[in-house]
Amino acid sequence: MNPYLELMRIGNCVMTAIAVLIGFLVSVTFTVGLASINALGFVGIIIAMVSAFFICAGGQAINDVYDSVIDKKINPKKPIPSKRIKKSTALHFSQLLFIIGVLLATTLGTMSFLIALVFAFLLIIYSSVLYKKKYYGNIIVALGTAITFVFGASITGMIPLIIIFFALSAFFINMSREVTKDFEDLKKDKGFKVTLPMLKKKGAKLLVVFYYEIGVLFALAAYIVFNLSYAYLLLVLIAIIVFYYAILNLHKNSFKQSQKKSKKGMLLSLLAYISTIIK
Repeated sequence: MNPYLELMRIGNCVMTAIAVLIGFLVSVTFTVGLASINALGFVGIIIAMVSAFFICAGGQAINDVYDSVIDKKINPKKPIPSKRIKKSTALHFSQLLFIIGVLLATTLGTMSFLIALVFAFLLIIYSSVLYKKKYYGNIIVALGTAITFVFGASITGMIPLIIIFFALSAFFINMSREVTKDFEDLKKDKGFKVTLPMLKKKGAKLLVVFYYEIGVLFALAAYIVFNLSYAYLLLVLIAIIVFYYAILNLHKNSFKQSQKKSKKGMLLSLLAYISTIIK
């Protein structure tokens, strides 16, 4: 693969753009209605999706720049340790991606611009300053997933309460998966980074379960508070079952299986959010 595309991790960036679109559509559905979207609104959401795509890509690239030392040992085929791209070149490339993403956001209004700017700043600070303390990264990555829905909604100039519920649910579910991934990567991270499972293994497992519970509570609360459809409830209930099996795998120390199930549960949750758009 082209080293530049590999640094960007296109798949993650596309998912980020889709989450922005969902945030926008849910916001419009629960405020002015989908029928009211005009050509200007469509242009705005396209710009927002591209902006989020580039900021996400910048975050992925700069993470590889500062992880190049550990990648030399555990992921030598990555662009920088394999010498398919220079570290300095990768750094400049990540800076360019951030600049493009933030500049695009300046056309979307003050609220959207500030969200884009602050999150780009957090990604840079984490990768360049806090990268050895991976538990900070857990928060920033989970926040990144949650903030995409808010960023999409901000295009409308308002952020309805349902978006806050969805964003909080996404944040806590993603926190569960991030800590689970840290269990999976214990051997890889040892000597390079500090993670929650390294500090207190049993406590970290309890924290994963707690995060799942809070995330699920926000999803169920949204169903009650906003009188959502049975389709939404069904998808959430199926996701809860998947998360339950993820927790079982976690306690059996099957960390890879646990985080895979968590990812499937997150996809079901995303489908549940989409179901709220369909009337």
